Formats: sequence, C-alpha cells, structure tokens
Amino acid sequence: MNTITAEQMRFHLATGQAIPLLPDGIPGPVHHAGRWWLIPEDAHDYQPADDARAAQLDEFARRLAAGTQALQTRTRADHQEER
Repeated sequence: MNTITAEQMRFHLATGQAIPLLPDGIPGPVHHAGRWWLIPEDAHDYQPADDARAAQLDEFARRLAAGTQALQTRTRADHQEER
C-alpha cells in the first residue's frame, strides 16, 4: 500500500499539489493525485481512502464548497445593501 508521510503531505499542500478537506489541513483528509488520503487512527502516515470513504469525502467536499459559496454570496449581498 502506498503511504505519504505528514511531512510529505505538508509539502504537497504548500506547493498546491494537494487540497485539504478542512482549512487546517494536516492531519485531516487531503485530496492529492486524484484521490483522497487520510491518516487512520492506528497509523502515522497518510494512506489512500477506500472507495466508500472516498465517496463520503467527495460528498463532504461538495457540501463545504456549497456552504462557502452561499456564505460568499450572502456576504456580497450584505455589502451591497450597506452602500
């Protein structure tokens, strides 16, 4: 099984090659090289998520993106009302 150390993942995040699910990034799930990576409870390195977990993470990422977009839209609307 392929693994990526947290240090290596920090490099991928810093260079824009990976995207964390959550803003804090490490040690949370990270999308890198076309797949989701996470650190299981009993491990120290990132491991690829299985298909079921990857599907869940895709859904979480979609929900977070929709929430972020809604917040940005609302913030812009609030700013325009202030003018």
